[in-house]
Amino acid sequence: LVVALAEHWAGHNGTFGFNETKEYPDWVNYAQMRTLLGAFGVVIIPLAYLTCRRLRMAREASLLAATFVMIDNALCLMTRLITLDSMLLAFTALALYCLVTLVGVYAAYDTIDDFTDSCMRCQTALKRLLLRATMLIAVPLSIYVCIFRIHYAYQTERGYGEHEMPVEWQAQLPKNRYNCQPGSIAYGASLKIKNEQLLSQTNVVLQSTRSTHNQTVSCERVITGADWWSLCHPSRFEILYTNDAVEYVHDGDVLVVRNDISHKILAADGLGPGSAHVAVFGNNTAIDDALWKVEIVANDIPAVGTADDQDTRLVHPISTRFRLRHMRTQCVLAIAPNAGSNSTQVTCVPPNTKLAKTNGLWRVELNVDLRLGFDNNMAGKVRTSFFRTFLAQQRLMAKINSGLVEADPERHDDSTSSPWEWPLLLNPMRMTKWDSDFLKGFHLVVVYEIGNPLLWWLSAVCCTVFPMRMVLHFAKQKRQHVPLSISPNIARGGMLWVGWVLHYVPFYFMGRVLYLHHYLPALYFALLLAAHELDTLTGTCAVRTRRLLTILIITVVAVVFWIFCQCTYGWKQNSASDLAHLQWLGSWDIARNGHDLYYSIDQ
Repeated sequence: LVVALAEHWAGHNGTFGFNETKEYPDWVNYAQMRTLLGAFGVVIIPLAYLTCRRLRMAREASLLAATFVMIDNALCLMTRLITLDSMLLAFTALALYCLVTLVGVYAAYDTIDDFTDSCMRCQTALKRLLLRATMLIAVPLSIYVCIFRIHYAYQTERGYGEHEMPVEWQAQLPKNRYNCQPGSIAYGASLKIKNEQLLSQTNVVLQSTRSTHNQTVSCERVITGADWWSLCHPSRFEILYTNDAVEYVHDGDVLVVRNDISHKILAADGLGPGSAHVAVFGNNTAIDDALWKVEIVANDIPAVGTADDQDTRLVHPISTRFRLRHMRTQCVLAIAPNAGSNSTQVTCVPPNTKLAKTNGLWRVELNVDLRLGFDNNMAGKVRTSFFRTFLAQQRLMAKINSGLVEADPERHDDSTSSPWEWPLLLNPMRMTKWDSDFLKGFHLVVVYEIGNPLLWWLSAVCCTVFPMRMVLHFAKQKRQHVPLSISPNIARGGMLWVGWVLHYVPFYFMGRVLYLHHYLPALYFALLLAAHELDTLTGTCAVRTRRLLTILIITVVAVVFWIFCQCTYGWKQNSASDLAHLQWLGSWDIARNGHDLYYSIDQ
C-alpha cells in the first residue's frame, strides 16, 4: 500500500513494470518515489534514540545508538531503494519503541513474579497478564488484520497474483474471468467444477486423464484442458447446445456430466451397496450408469441482481454447493480421503456416510456460455468472506516464501549467503549487476550491499558477550547466597538481546534462499545492544571522559562509513585496482574485474 501510494504521489500511472531491461520513461519519477519510502529509513534514527532513552540509557549511549543506525552502510543502502525493507525496519523500530513505552522492559519478569508472589491474588495476576497480552498480542494483531482490510477495500483493479486468491474475491474485480461469467448455470455451458475440501488449493479442479480407453477422474492442478465439463440432458448429451435456447439447471434435475475435450461421460460402476468406481467412458456406456441427480445443499446468494440470479432453485457459479447422486447406485460423487494433495482421486461413496457429507460437496467455479456472453458482472452477486480471504493470503505468502529456493543448489550464487555469515559480514552481495553494453549512453549502476564493518563486528561481539555477562551476573548472586534478581542493566540488555535472537535465529530453520539484507532487522537490535554495552563499559567514567569517548567512537565509525560509501551510493571506477583498498576480507568481491561500480552523476 505504501509503495503504491509513493507511485501515485510521483505521478506513476501503473503501466510501467520497472523491468530492468527497459529504459525508464520520463514520466517515471523514481527519485520522488524513493523520497517517501526513504522517509521510513530516516524515522528509524530518532526511534533508536527515543527507545534507548525509554530504556533509561544515558544520553551519550542513546546518541551512539542513533548514530550507529544512521551511518551503517547496509541500512543506508536499503533506505535508498524502492523496496519493502525500509518500511519493515521502521515498523520493527516502532514496535520496539511502543513495547518499551507502553508495556515496559520488565513485562516478562513482572509476569513471572506475579504468579510466584504468594501475597498477590491469582485474580490480580491474571488481570495483569491479560492486560499485557492485549498490549503485546491483541493490539499488534488487530493492526495487522486492519491493514489487510484496507488493502482489500482499495483493491478494485486486477493485479499480479490475483489468480492465487479465492474465487469469491476474484469475482469482485472488473474484467476478471470470474467476474464476467453468467450468474446461473445452463445446460450445455462449459464449466470448471471444484470440491469444497480443496478450496484452499488454487487451480485444483475436477478433470479426467487423457486416454483412448476408460479414463480415471481426479481433482488435480490443471495441466491439460481436460478440466472443462458440461451438464447435459440424458437424451441430448452427444450434441452441442450452442444454438439452443438457454435452459437453466435446477435442483433435482437428472443429467449427464460430459467432458468437453474427450466428449466422454462421467459414469460409475457399482462395487457394492451404495458405492461405485467412477470413470469417464465412451458413448457406448449404458445410460443408467451415467445419470446423476443434482442436489443443492446451500445457495449463499446476496439479494442483488435479476430474478434468476436470486433464484435458490438454480445452480449458480461459486455460490451454490451441491451434490451429485448416482441414480442407479444412489452413491454420492466425492473425493478420496487423502484430500489435500495436488492430485486426489474421485470416487462414489454411500450417501449417509461422513465422507459423503464432508468430501461430497461441489461447486462450479467458472461458467462459460457463448449464448450468454462475457459482459456480465458478478461483483456483489457473490458473498465474500474477509477472514477467508485473509487466511488464504497468509497461506499464499507462506507458500511463496517457502518456495524461494535456489533453482540449482549445486550451482554457487554469489548473491546468496548463510545466516552464520551475516554477523561477521563475510559475504556481502551485489544488488545490481549490468553488462557494459547495456543501456548505451547511460551510466551503469552496480551497488554493493555491505554494512559498516566496524559496527557489524562490534555488534556481533556484543551479542556474543552479553549472554555470558548475564550468566556471570546470576552466578555471582548465587555464590553470594542472595535471592536471584534482575538488575536494570541486565533487563535492558536482555530485552535487546532477545529481540536480536528472535529476528536472527529463525533463519537457520528456513529452507528458502537467503540474502544479507534479511539480517537487517536483527542488526537494529544488535546496534542498540552495542550502544548499551558501551554504556555499561563506560558507566563508571567521568561525564567529560564519556563524552570524549562518544565523540571518538562516532568519528571512527563515520570514517569507516565514508570509506565504504562508494559501495552504498555507487562510484565511477575503471578498474578493479581502484577498489582494492576496500577489500578488507578475502571473501568480499568488491574488487573483482568486470564488476566495477558505476552510478549516474545526474541522479
